[in-house]
Amino acid sequence: MKLLRNISLPLIASLALFACERDYDAPLLTEPEYTGPAANITISELRAQTAAATQDVPVIITQDQVLKAVITGNDESGNIFKKIYLQDETGAIEMEVDQSSVYNYYPVGQTVYVDLNGLSISVYGDEQQLGHPEGYLYRTPWEDFEKHVSKDGWANPENAKPIVIDDISTVNAAPDNYKFKLVQFTGVTFQNGGKGIFAPEDGYGEENITDSHGNTLMIRTSNYASFAGNKLPEGKGNVTGILGRFKGTWQLTLRTADDVSDFTGSTEEGGDEGGETPSGETKTILEETFASSQGSFTIEDKALPEGSDHVWKFETYNNQGYMKASAFINGAKASESWLVSPAVDLSQATTATLTFDHTHKFAGTPSSELTLWITETNADNWKQLTIDKYGTNNDYTFVTPTIDLSAYAGKTIKFAFKYVSTTDAAGTWEIKNVKVTATTGSSTGGDGGTTIEPTPNN
Repeated sequence: MKLLRNISLPLIASLALFACERDYDAPLLTEPEYTGPAANITISELRAQTAAATQDVPVIITQDQVLKAVITGNDESGNIFKKIYLQDETGAIEMEVDQSSVYNYYPVGQTVYVDLNGLSISVYGDEQQLGHPEGYLYRTPWEDFEKHVSKDGWANPENAKPIVIDDISTVNAAPDNYKFKLVQFTGVTFQNGGKGIFAPEDGYGEENITDSHGNTLMIRTSNYASFAGNKLPEGKGNVTGILGRFKGTWQLTLRTADDVSDFTGSTEEGGDEGGETPSGETKTILEETFASSQGSFTIEDKALPEGSDHVWKFETYNNQGYMKASAFINGAKASESWLVSPAVDLSQATTATLTFDHTHKFAGTPSSELTLWITETNADNWKQLTIDKYGTNNDYTFVTPTIDLSAYAGKTIKFAFKYVSTTDAAGTWEIKNVKVTATTGSSTGGDGGTTIEPTPNN
């Protein structure tokens, strides 16, 4: 008993001590703090400094320069692959990194300081990107990335607020102010909302969104995105993402499924019984995307350019179909050619609207060389319509004009895209997503309501 007592007392004491030792607070994580040299260059200045970079010959940065920026996009959902997006008050840029699951270490909203000395600017799709001169596809090896990119403070999502835009065409006025920035487009609809998915299993998905002004923008989604199989939302809502640019064409990249928000679930805007009811029903009378062919449109060549048997031609680029007109055959050649619609029946319409996406480059005077004409089918009396929106004539960014055809309500018409070139200038004109919508009939409101006269989209 004495021996047992002698053993038990130390054992009990040690157990009590062990129990006390397990009851402790976990050590606090240390907030990252950058203590290196101050930032001395902005993204805008970096772009200007390295403007000579090309896809094959990058510009290697040899100065002691430090960039301060916020991470606005990473690979959290798998839709962005081996890159992050950096943004400051002057611009944004893509940074290549040879590592997966970067979001675990560098989340959205993280402020970083980038030591640029030894990194490089290269070009892909006509756009600059930050990376490493010796990395595969200029991707920065992970060990180098961690040496060059230092965190400062905890990540704060409030640091990465999107630019809110309700008119997609706004970005065309000053592309450098928007490219690769985090943006949010409000009040948009998905072309295949409620029917399609973001991406097929075997490749990239490409889906257009349309704003309330009729402008369109492509969303490009990887089949590796965690939300690739999600159904496209129906109705109107908001879409957030990185506004990328590839060979002069805008494309939006979603970071996660949460970038799609506040969709109404219906393309029709309802109201309380007894309230106001829109007059008539809006229907699509003609829709031709030119996704796979010239469709039911015909071509009337008035004067072919020397050395060619065509002006208008169906083409595809980056899996996007369109009709293209050009008379540049080893130099500018004179020509005239019309792309003519099939007959469009507006006999039951009270109002009608034509929209289409187009882009052009190298034209002498776009408003006189790239024009739109209309005629009644029983008259063959062509009259010119005003195209209210042309592009910059310096890149291939699509814009979407809206043309009021209400003067032809009650009639059957055809319209045509007329291309003209001279020996001084032979531009390139590309057209897709042609649509005619019309309001037909009329309806009255509920008890005590009034009728709202419909107006075409502006």
